[in-house]
Amino acid sequence: MGILKQAAAALTAAAMLLCSAAVLPVSAADTVIYSSLIGLPFANGDPFKGVDVSSVISLEKSGVKFRGRSGKEQDIFRTLADAGVNTVRVRIWNDPYETGTHANYGGGICDITVAEQIAKRCANAGLRLFVDFHYSDFWADPGKQKAPKAWKDYSVAQKAEAIHSFTLASLKRLAETGAEIAMVQIGNETTTGMCGVMLADYNWSDAGWSDLCTLFNAGAGAVREFNPDTLVALHFTNPEKSDNMAYLAKMVAQNHVDYDVFATSYYPYWHGTLSNLTRVLTGISQTYHKKVLVAETSWVHTLDDADHFANTIGSRDKMGEYVSYDISADGQTAFLHDLFQAVAAVPDGNGIGVFYWEPAWLPVGTDYDQNSRIWEENGSGWASRAAGEYDDSAKQYHGGSCVENEALFSENGAPLSSLYVFGTVHGNGSSQPAADENNLLQNAGFEADGGWTDRPQSWRLNPTADGHFDVRAEDARSGGYALHWYSEHPFSDSSASAAVTVSEAGLYRFSVHIQGDIESVYTLSAAASGGKQDKCTGRCTGWADWQTPSVIVRAAAGETVQLSVTVSGKDGSYGSVDDCSFVRCTEESGDLNSDGVIDRADLSILYAHLLTQQPLTQEQTSAADLNGNGVISAADAALLKQLLL
Repeated sequence: MGILKQAAAALTAAAMLLCSAAVLPVSAADTVIYSSLIGLPFANGDPFKGVDVSSVISLEKSGVKFRGRSGKEQDIFRTLADAGVNTVRVRIWNDPYETGTHANYGGGICDITVAEQIAKRCANAGLRLFVDFHYSDFWADPGKQKAPKAWKDYSVAQKAEAIHSFTLASLKRLAETGAEIAMVQIGNETTTGMCGVMLADYNWSDAGWSDLCTLFNAGAGAVREFNPDTLVALHFTNPEKSDNMAYLAKMVAQNHVDYDVFATSYYPYWHGTLSNLTRVLTGISQTYHKKVLVAETSWVHTLDDADHFANTIGSRDKMGEYVSYDISADGQTAFLHDLFQAVAAVPDGNGIGVFYWEPAWLPVGTDYDQNSRIWEENGSGWASRAAGEYDDSAKQYHGGSCVENEALFSENGAPLSSLYVFGTVHGNGSSQPAADENNLLQNAGFEADGGWTDRPQSWRLNPTADGHFDVRAEDARSGGYALHWYSEHPFSDSSASAAVTVSEAGLYRFSVHIQGDIESVYTLSAAASGGKQDKCTGRCTGWADWQTPSVIVRAAAGETVQLSVTVSGKDGSYGSVDDCSFVRCTEESGDLNSDGVIDRADLSILYAHLLTQQPLTQEQTSAADLNGNGVISAADAALLKQLLL
């Protein structure tokens, strides 16, 4: 968030401080524009915009480096937050280690200790937690729902007690990191059972459901004891089988399971169409009055195998027949856009979001033998040999990542453009600023064209050279779009201009919100056709550090005022302009002593306030706020001085 600079010295200091944090945008070639992303109708505020990066600690121990937009190394949790992610899902296994040797099972070694490390970094990055208890020592899914080794011979009642204790103790440990626990998942893909209680063993009878739901309620009860406001989720899969999903929802209702969210996995290769997903989730939500969520999803950006361990989706014939998108970062963006819309379409605001599964599970190297040693030592592969003790499939199927081609990061750890789709999804139309009826500038937020353009309505962009402005769904302050610039080469005087004819004589203020790297220098100007003009020059102070420069010009009735913002930069310079404003100032603007004229006496009053904190009256404060940002600062003094000159 931008910081109001009280004086030129403070502005310079902030620019130096932010130099090392400056980041670069993805290239224009990697960007896809979707007009319907503006204000997706999530009715209860911003949805869960989540990712599951449970393997990240093991990956970092294996030498994987993550980067920000600049290409420089950066904490992945900061990168996720910068991209618009607001919640991180973290899986928890009970004891993912071999008996006796304590060799790890791989898969990220996702015990409570690893979860605590993730939670602490989420807290530092301002990200919430979605805690995913598997109640297993390794992967749990519809084909595998083994109880932890220590609970193997427990009765259902003993398992329920163990689940309650383990859940509550784990949540307390996670809370001590400072992380906000927004939601807790009781079991993972529990379509067939959980923690060794398998419905098939009961021939899917009422007795089987009673035992399974006893376990569900044991976990839910622990969450309620921990914090009654934390959401409780149940997680199933295969929404393409709509009758099965309805059956699952009915049975947990009949057994009085206490939960808030019916969550499903949705992988487009296997799980049906998006319209069917909306229909299934809507039916469950309306019948049982539950919120609904997609807890896991992904899409490929390539079919290449980067770590010599076969990928789940490694060829076109593995991509199913339900949904089709480009095999690219653009395709990932398009898919996520449509999936968010499908969830948002559930009525009454009960569709509450989407989580992308393991978007950062990257290769640890390019040599298979070396990779194998790293996977085994650090648990950064899908499964290690030691996991064969617990999971028979791991005896043959162990090794690296099988989803690196579905990541939202490139092989070198840099974010793909698709990661930034999360930043364009909002609720309650909150991505759109409230309209200012006093703003005389048309298309002030660059939303009118509803997509990428280099000819935005009411604006003229010039020149059309490297580094030129264009409107895109990237680095917007509000809404879905902003006026953006980026260049691989030095450039000068790229400009965007607009013309406004005023109907009343008076003072008019032109202001913009602008952010970018510290090598980008901007000039803002307003020139009336009668010859009056004003301009200011400044330097950007870092990515997402929004400044609000303003200029003031006096115009007669009927005069046309030419407005422009011009940017120059070095190689790699980037930034954006958004939420522009051209308004008529109040009659008292600048007239601090209320004598009907603006002169040096007014400037003296303002300087005295800034330098000695001499208080201003309410009327003087209103007159001194020349840039209209609600704070009296050196920027207002500069505007007043310009008026006098």
